[in-house]
Amino acid sequence: MRFLCISCKTSFRISVQEPAVIDIPEDALNFGIVNSVTKVNSPEEAIGTVISGGSINGNVVAAERAVDRILRALDNSRNLKGTVWQTDLLHLENGDINWAYMDSVGKANDLDGFIEIEEVRSTAPRGGTIGAHVEGRSSSKLHGTAFINFYVIDGQIAHERFSVRRSYRIPNSNSSSIIDILSDMQRKREYYRALGLELGNYAGRLIYPNWVWVGRKYYNKGSREIKQAKSMIQKGNWDIAEKQLEIALENNGSRKVQGRAYYNLALVKEGQGELDKAIEYAETAALQFGDKMANDYLVILRQRKRQIELIKQQREQ
Repeated sequence: MRFLCISCKTSFRISVQEPAVIDIPEDALNFGIVNSVTKVNSPEEAIGTVISGGSINGNVVAAERAVDRILRALDNSRNLKGTVWQTDLLHLENGDINWAYMDSVGKANDLDGFIEIEEVRSTAPRGGTIGAHVEGRSSSKLHGTAFINFYVIDGQIAHERFSVRRSYRIPNSNSSSIIDILSDMQRKREYYRALGLELGNYAGRLIYPNWVWVGRKYYNKGSREIKQAKSMIQKGNWDIAEKQLEIALENNGSRKVQGRAYYNLALVKEGQGELDKAIEYAETAALQFGDKMANDYLVILRQRKRQIELIKQQREQ
């Protein structure tokens, strides 16, 4: 970590937990990954010379690579696993979910559910490389949306048509040669593969909590305990840092020291994933001890809480 000391404060980054977007039972661990994207359900739009005029369907290419990245995303969860599964039997002819098939296959292959890439749509700037070359743009963006179905066999839980959106920046050629622009199918394929990686990674991470890095400030002066807790927080030893800061409160320092200790405890609780407790400590620092930095921190914490509540509401719909 890099640290920037400003008077009595230190700025650094901590890892905080964001909840899963899609609620999957904890005992659902093994998933079959099904790619149902075809030229029929994901037709490619004529979207510009940089990626048009070729014999390949970019959406199909993106879906193929998305499968690989979903597998990796599940592996990164440390407890989920995925297996590539080829089938067109997840749905009945009338479009209903084929739970009988899933149950049979699941029992025979130790699968708890399926993740299906149902459709991919993509768009890119009109004019492609030629337009960018004329306008002096060094790059343009390829935008993609994947529609994903998540099925858990036990309890017949279904989350269908969940959309994930990502973009991939395309470096534009400095040449306006028609050969360079229209005939380079390998470049086209690689652009869509990169887009598929972005879509697959995001899709796979939807069903488990993720840890993200955020910038935070910490008081490093005021008492011996506050100073000592700094190195503990830097190393992510949250439980020990919490005990150290609690000692600072027990020693009944000045109001300023008390406010700083409560603020730092709020930071510790956020790092531990206890957002409500973090808000409680930050409110104490701001309201009872007049800590100014706690006011700004409260805004951040409450925004995080609202985002989590919104995710929970989406789950219940």
